[in-house]
Amino acid sequence: MEPAELPRRTTLISQTIAVLESGLKQGRWVEHLPGQHELCQQLAISRTTLRAALRVLARRDRIDLRQGRPMVIRHPAAPAGTVARPARVVVLVPAPLWRLRPSVAHWVSDLRSLVERANLEFILSEGGQHYSAKPEAPLARLLQSHPRSAWILFASTRAMQAWFGARGAPALLVGSAFPGIELPSIEYDHAAIAQHAATLLANAGHRRTAILLQRTGSAADATTCGAFAAARRPDSPPPLVLEHDGTMAQIESRLRRLAAWRDRPTALFVTKTLAVPAAYTVLARLGLAIPRDLSVICREDDPFLEYLAPAVARYRSDSAVIARQLMQAIARLAGGQALAVTHQRLMPRFIDGASVAPPVRGA
Repeated sequence: MEPAELPRRTTLISQTIAVLESGLKQGRWVEHLPGQHELCQQLAISRTTLRAALRVLARRDRIDLRQGRPMVIRHPAAPAGTVARPARVVVLVPAPLWRLRPSVAHWVSDLRSLVERANLEFILSEGGQHYSAKPEAPLARLLQSHPRSAWILFASTRAMQAWFGARGAPALLVGSAFPGIELPSIEYDHAAIAQHAATLLANAGHRRTAILLQRTGSAADATTCGAFAAARRPDSPPPLVLEHDGTMAQIESRLRRLAAWRDRPTALFVTKTLAVPAAYTVLARLGLAIPRDLSVICREDDPFLEYLAPAVARYRSDSAVIARQLMQAIARLAGGQALAVTHQRLMPRFIDGASVAPPVRGA
């Protein structure tokens, strides 16, 4: 009986090379390989075997192997107009989904179904330090833990947009891009909405207006205020901007300030649907009737607004359209196509309601 063939170290080196190259191809490691000690433990091999495999990868220009430095991964240049195909879609939102508008949960749910139907993994990241003033380190950790991903950024800050733009990661914005940011976006046309609302109020005879603005840190805040102010009547003062953080306490504080104003505004443009019921109840407690004392228009719409009386004037949109538009872009990435930097602006439909009337004579 012939003795069994003994395992050869060259075969183990070849297997190690194959395992490492497979991990690189699958995006297991993004920017650099783990240290040699950690790799030896993960692969259950000796340092001699690992070093032999690493030298081969370095000769193949897959890694940068320098003594005393991290093993940086070299990414081969993709053909012009192509990108790495994503294995998953990661959606970033600024807070737990249940705290956001119902329509946001709607398009996120629709997108999840479309993504999973395309056999891609769907990951939702809710809130956290990614939306802080300095998101760089948390975003770097997130990118490292989710390689080969397409990124959907909702209500993103300037710092977030700049970080993704600088790294060339495939990212799409749901919301406005800040000036100088080269990322594709899908958004409602906040400038056109604000201009329409201001013009409608001006035509109804309102000179003194106010904006109940929830601070989001997104580019839509400045866009809305600027467009609304630009469309006011020539003889009208600038709108009073009442900023709040979305809490009932701050909304009530701002509305009490409005009610106490000597030249009180006669019309209010509300940017977020969740602030509308707050405005209705607080204004009623202050003795101000809608629309007799104050006309109200909301920039957005959600189903619960149908249960307010008088019916609030608002801008209605189909949130499923956002999910479909995003999926079209994701499908292009999955096909290896790079995304052009375009800004798709959606214009919702205006619902008249019964919350707008001419101001009381002499007001």
